Amino acid sequence: MFSRIRFIYVAITVAVSAFSVYGSAYLLLVNILLIPIFFRRKGDYLTPILTFIAALLSFTYFTSSLPKAIELGPATITMSWFDNAKIDGGKVKGLAKTSAGQTLYAVYKFNDEQEKNSFSELHLPSVTFTLTGVFREADMPSHIYAFNMENYMRMYGSSGIFESEVILNAVPKSNVYTRLSLQRQKVKLHINSTFPKQLIPEAEALLIGDRSGMDETDATVYKRLGITHLFAISGLHVGLLAFMFRELLLRLSFRKGTVDMLLIVMLPLYAVLAGGAPSVWRAVSVTTFVLLASLIGLKIRLDNALAISALVFISIQPYILFQPGFQLSYLAAFSLILSSKILVKAKTAIGISFLVTSISQLSLYPVLLFHFYEISLSSFFVNLIYVPLYSLIILPVNIILLIVTWLSTSLSTFLFMIYAPFRECITWISIWLSSLPYQLWTPGKLSAIEMVCIIAGVLYFFVQCEEGVKARDFLIFVILPALTIHVMPYLDGTLKVTFLDVGQGDSAVVELPYRKAVYLIDTGGTVFFGENGWKTPGKSFEVGRKVVVTYLKGRGIKKIDKLIISHAHLDHMGGADEVLEEITVNEIHITSGSEDEKEMVDLLRVAKMKKVPIHSVKDGLGWSEGQISFNYMSPQDERYLGNDSSLVLLMKTPGLSFLFTGDLETEGERKFVKKYGSLNYGRILLKGGHHGSRTSSTEPFIKALRPELTIFSVGRNNTYRHPHEDVLERFIDLGYSTMSTAVYGTITIDVVKEDYSVTVMQK
Repeated sequence: MFSRIRFIYVAITVAVSAFSVYGSAYLLLVNILLIPIFFRRKGDYLTPILTFIAALLSFTYFTSSLPKAIELGPATITMSWFDNAKIDGGKVKGLAKTSAGQTLYAVYKFNDEQEKNSFSELHLPSVTFTLTGVFREADMPSHIYAFNMENYMRMYGSSGIFESEVILNAVPKSNVYTRLSLQRQKVKLHINSTFPKQLIPEAEALLIGDRSGMDETDATVYKRLGITHLFAISGLHVGLLAFMFRELLLRLSFRKGTVDMLLIVMLPLYAVLAGGAPSVWRAVSVTTFVLLASLIGLKIRLDNALAISALVFISIQPYILFQPGFQLSYLAAFSLILSSKILVKAKTAIGISFLVTSISQLSLYPVLLFHFYEISLSSFFVNLIYVPLYSLIILPVNIILLIVTWLSTSLSTFLFMIYAPFRECITWISIWLSSLPYQLWTPGKLSAIEMVCIIAGVLYFFVQCEEGVKARDFLIFVILPALTIHVMPYLDGTLKVTFLDVGQGDSAVVELPYRKAVYLIDTGGTVFFGENGWKTPGKSFEVGRKVVVTYLKGRGIKKIDKLIISHAHLDHMGGADEVLEEITVNEIHITSGSEDEKEMVDLLRVAKMKKVPIHSVKDGLGWSEGQISFNYMSPQDERYLGNDSSLVLLMKTPGLSFLFTGDLETEGERKFVKKYGSLNYGRILLKGGHHGSRTSSTEPFIKALRPELTIFSVGRNNTYRHPHEDVLERFIDLGYSTMSTAVYGTITIDVVKEDYSVTVMQK
């Protein structure tokens, strides 16, 4: 009777309950879809009974265990950081557990360099801190596709953000978790001190599940190839280590039952030591359940073991369902187990490898699109080579190297001399493969209906394949939804102009109707003052990659027709090289003379490498696309003078016009008014010059344009106090409306014929 129970149905209903409690209650209706499945399982009455009971109990349990809201304001707490907390510049930050059992995202600001150094020597999870500080709200994300702190905290069951600058007490603590975490830190330090520098990130990822040291460029390469999953500890790693341990003890004449009992005890300890990622716990728990069942003489189906693993995980941490790692790990495992009838059709090792790769990639692609807005098309083929490469060579070699570095320095040096060039060759091949065109499909963020269509198409395709139908006869159910989603932007007649919230900087995206062209005007960028010091973060925030590129991919934009750099200041073009590295750009427009500025070095270097043409432009030049015209109206000479040499671009449409002014100031505006002040601009929206500084948006300039709406691109709580109150009062006195990204976040103007609407991030 036990063998007939399908725990996967129980796991699904429990997962639906968790999603509905932490998300929308309407999701409970999904459980109705299981009813037809129950009717098809004749003679199995226990599964629907268990499923019904699980649905009721789990919803009640998850509702009662929701993280309690924390009152904002001053507070004193006692807490310990998890081992994923990190010291970054002048702060230590990460998830922490309070003495009351609540999970928080805690940030502590160091008072001086000496305190930072003392923290660097601590093992944070082994210390309980009492701090006084404040609870605050999460920052508003830059745009709907950007990193969202509230969503991140929900993934880990965090109740809030706590910031402190005062430590009242620090007391050492010791338990099984902290001891294992300390051993993990020791392994990390050992890897850093014994492995060659170029091999450290890979060793940390494969051996202890720490990917924090991975370079952003390498991460981009792995993402394009669709092999990022190979750098996460998974069932492959756990299975290999368990096999090696088991075979060693059996050859040493240990009894099989004793070996299995040792594995049952040691595998959970290894999961903690390896960082406790969902993929690790999945592999460890499934293996443990199978071994336990074997010890007591009970047969357990592999899908039931996996479902029980998911049930235990969700029951302990229901919010884990929102983590991409959990979703991808369990979905990949379930898809392979449930596709056993398809896999048995393969007669060769290559055939099995091809089917495993295809099934995994096809089943995961809806989840990948949901979280990352793009998928790697080359992954279907690249994984055929890279999975065996990592399984049979790279992973075992890293395990051997770790052991040898503890045993013999001279032998490890010799082995590194052999392995390092081999690994460097693999890296070179990976970079070359990732440079090939048309590897990524970037449809952007999908609607709920589009997600349902994609999932339904994939499920129907798998069902038909399992019933023996040839795959090519039903592949259309996978391809058709994808093609429909791909062409949707080209059917949209809306002109969309988006002023991105890039902090204290500028960046605007122009999408023409029917996606005839996409233009990016400036890219934002981080501005640094003075020399690097102990407060400087190890990795600066990449505005171009994290804000601009993320928005473009969220919109399904994979090509920019023109990248327009208004002038050579980092807050306008500091992220341009990052955009070029990730997005195809047809051409770049810069203001005359700015190519000699030092701020342009990275942009020019990447543009040359990518073979992107650069055009110096000025007043009088322009182009048109259908009924929409673009004309540069400044600078009026080729001398580069900084802000007043900003490219000023007028976009005219049949119903509404836009003027993008860069950092144009008083003198530049005076020249503009002198030459173009008498024109009739009609209904026009203005991008306010120089972020609304006192030296811009002069009264003659505003009166000449008479803008229907002016948007200032500024950072929240910026030290310049932009937009300046004098400027805002000037607009109010003249009767013109203004908005700023500091208040509203990313601002989008949708233009349809002569009407337009404004969408903002602010709730």
